[in-house]
Amino acid sequence: MTNATARASADAEVQLLTGAADVSRASAAWDALPSTSAAVGGHAWVQAWLEVYGAEHELGVAVAGSVDVPTAVLPLVRNRRSPWTWEMLGVRQVSEPMDVRGYDARGLGLLVEDAVRRGVPLRFKRLPAESPLLPPLQAMHGRRALVRTRLVVGTPTIALDKRWREPEHHFSKRRRGDFRTALRRAEQLGQVELTVEEPTPEQVGPLFEEVVAVEASGWKMRAGTALAASPRKRSFLLRLCEIAAEEKATRLAFLRIGGRAVAVQVAVEQQGRYSLFKIGFDEEFARCSPGNLLMLHTVRQAANRGLTAFDFLGAEEPWTAVWTEEVRSCLDVNVYPLSAWSPVAGADAVARRLGWWGLQRIRAARTGG
Repeated sequence: MTNATARASADAEVQLLTGAADVSRASAAWDALPSTSAAVGGHAWVQAWLEVYGAEHELGVAVAGSVDVPTAVLPLVRNRRSPWTWEMLGVRQVSEPMDVRGYDARGLGLLVEDAVRRGVPLRFKRLPAESPLLPPLQAMHGRRALVRTRLVVGTPTIALDKRWREPEHHFSKRRRGDFRTALRRAEQLGQVELTVEEPTPEQVGPLFEEVVAVEASGWKMRAGTALAASPRKRSFLLRLCEIAAEEKATRLAFLRIGGRAVAVQVAVEQQGRYSLFKIGFDEEFARCSPGNLLMLHTVRQAANRGLTAFDFLGAEEPWTAVWTEEVRSCLDVNVYPLSAWSPVAGADAVARRLGWWGLQRIRAARTGG
């Protein structure tokens, strides 16, 4: 017996998937649908999230067209303990920008109509500003719902072209000199090896453990953001890499000095984009800037492979500004239908924002900022 239900429309049919098995099977077709968020929201992302976080959530994944050959997909979920808001699958837990799958305007319109008809508020956290979902959402304002849009932190990206096959030329003479100095220092410590692994699912585990160990050696462990300090995120990212490896999409990059991994990257290559999920370096080797040397290598290789973009994911930070000034804007979009759930969701959103503001004040006080 399936947990999928069909909702008829004058133009097409919207399938509502509410069972984990149905969503898992259906997501195999989603990688073929274009999305501004590429690997974020694809099959590997969905499957890994279902395994690690799915049990505590209710699924409400809407599919335009047939489940096997969809024209658009809106993967919504809500926490069983706070059921007053539908959100994009995985965004709350992993905080990466995520978009709808598919660009079909009619299908997207049907999905938005269906979501609003459910009567539960919608929150799209860090929705890419160029999302094709935005127009049908905004069309709901004043007609069937209240729509609130707010600009939030964006995500850095490099638009790749042939010039990035020699990335050093994008930097000043002084910065190029810094790169050469860093490489000389690294070579003085041992043989330097730069690799971007394309592992099989069976090979992912040991390589991933190297990533975790390197990341744990630096400031991220002290800050509590390292994978070694976040067991569920570690499990999620490991499964994401294992599943993506089935499609030969996982990229695990390493800088090794004398055989020892001192800088690492975790990425997934999909829809022409290199999506960088994690970086790390061993602070013992900070004088030779291993993270920058590895970044030069992976950007160069991405350009040589003909990829169109190198997405840093995460948020804008001082170190990303070294590599690019281009930032993909993101929005928080809240949709409040005319229902009893909307006041509850609105109060929850205000409380979360106040809590975030308070946390930033505490962090600033601790660091003297």
